[in-house]
Amino acid sequence: MLLIRQAGPRDFQGVIRLAKILDSYNLPNDPRYVRQLLKISQASFGGKLPKEKAKYLFVLEAVPGTEGTGYGKIVGCSLIIAKHGTPGKPHLWFSRDTVTFRSRTLGVKRAHQVLRLGFTEDGPTEVGGLVVLPGCRGRASRCGLQLSFVRFLYMAMHPDRFEPEVLAEYRGRMGQGGDSPFWRRVGHRFTGLSYKKADRLSVTNKEFILSLMPREPIYCALLPSSVRKAMGQLHPEAVRAAGLLKRIGFRPMNQIEPFDGGPYYAARRREISLIRRTRRVKVFLDGRGQGREAFFLAGTETKVGLRAVLTRGRLVHGRLGIPKDQMKLISLQPGEAAYVCPL
Repeated sequence: MLLIRQAGPRDFQGVIRLAKILDSYNLPNDPRYVRQLLKISQASFGGKLPKEKAKYLFVLEAVPGTEGTGYGKIVGCSLIIAKHGTPGKPHLWFSRDTVTFRSRTLGVKRAHQVLRLGFTEDGPTEVGGLVVLPGCRGRASRCGLQLSFVRFLYMAMHPDRFEPEVLAEYRGRMGQGGDSPFWRRVGHRFTGLSYKKADRLSVTNKEFILSLMPREPIYCALLPSSVRKAMGQLHPEAVRAAGLLKRIGFRPMNQIEPFDGGPYYAARRREISLIRRTRRVKVFLDGRGQGREAFFLAGTETKVGLRAVLTRGRLVHGRLGIPKDQMKLISLQPGEAAYVCPL
């Protein structure tokens, strides 16, 4: 049985294992950072932090029984940063613009793509930090889909905790050894830092970017063709995750991440299809077995926090029928209400 639940300090061993695999800006392979993230996550789910500081980490757990009391094997995680871009910690990007020059003498005009550094301290909500253990990927259990979509179920449950715009940042095409050809040709030239050092430093401090990177346009024609072609392109391992978000309304932006040149995707929160379809309905025990009409993501909040499950079910007169074991997993009794979203 697979259970999605909120993460807390007791999940350190499982989450640091996942961080070693992903090692990203949102989930770096840094034990100190992960311990702090788990404390923040617990406080955020408890409603104890303002939007500017809140981060919500979800874990997917292989539950040994059907009680849902947890702490089995964690096989994946995902994250919501309630507000990415705050005073002192701006959200950064390169916009891709076009400038045109004309020559009367030659009777020609030339259009050039340029990069312009942009930033905001009043940023959007960001989703990220999604990783699944290699042995659990691409299976019928749909681990990645569950972890991706539960974030939007939770946004539907607590819309006031999140910004009107939701952003997703994806890894760009990388070179060997976790290097970034884009950073070597752009960021390194101005900061003198390696990709790994700059990326890790930016987790807690972005002053060096704003101080050393030029505000003037950077002409892409001066970059190698291989770098130009890679700008805004997804890392092969990010293609599946980006595809899930495109299905629910996210679209690529005319912006790229300033470290590896990866793409940004965005959507208005109220226009995300999963959020629009989420409803709070009563549940009933459905013991008919196979052949249910659809898959649903169902979630509840109890004294032990958020619990959610991917289940087969059927809507009957505004109520959702689900199997007994799935109901028990998220601590529901027949006749009680849950937030549900058809997938």
